[in-house]
Amino acid sequence: MTAEPLALYVHWPFCVSKCPYCDFNSHVRSGVDQNEWREALLADLAHEARLLPGRTLTSIFFGGGTPSLMEPKTVGDIIRSARQNWDASDDIEITLEANPNSVEADRFADLASAGVNRLSLGLQSFEDEKLAFLGRAHSAAEGQRALDLAQEHFERVSFDLIYALPGETQADWSATLDRALSRARRICRSIS
Repeated sequence: MTAEPLALYVHWPFCVSKCPYCDFNSHVRSGVDQNEWREALLADLAHEARLLPGRTLTSIFFGGGTPSLMEPKTVGDIIRSARQNWDASDDIEITLEANPNSVEADRFADLASAGVNRLSLGLQSFEDEKLAFLGRAHSAAEGQRALDLAQEHFERVSFDLIYALPGETQADWSATLDRALSRARRICRSIS
């Protein structure tokens, strides 16, 4: 008999700033007690493991908020604890959402070392004016740098773009998609 698959979601509710379009449970804090949150997340994980024994872990998703603000040690401890509590599938995907801010991008190598194998990057746009409208804390140049760094450190990278901003035309969106697809094609060519 095969064990039932299990996907684990870990929520980090803190952000550098609150984007005006965001409806998720997220809060701006100048500081977070990382040790206290690490211990609370690990205690909750142990509780869930007692309720769901004998399952096979197929994915771990760190969402938020902005989980790239978590200390890589916290991420690593959660991944290790999850693997101790459940068998992990051979192809487990461990995803972490990240913003392109420089301070967060500088953590990518440590997050990869902690066990993250897929990064989901919140680019939202390739244009500074649109990023400012969206209340994003990064520039287009920072987004490009973060995407380049992510591709150096993670075998899988995805990124978000926002569609239908005020004043955006079909031609504008087509240009954005062309830019995104050319980026994806460049990635695919470098892999093959």
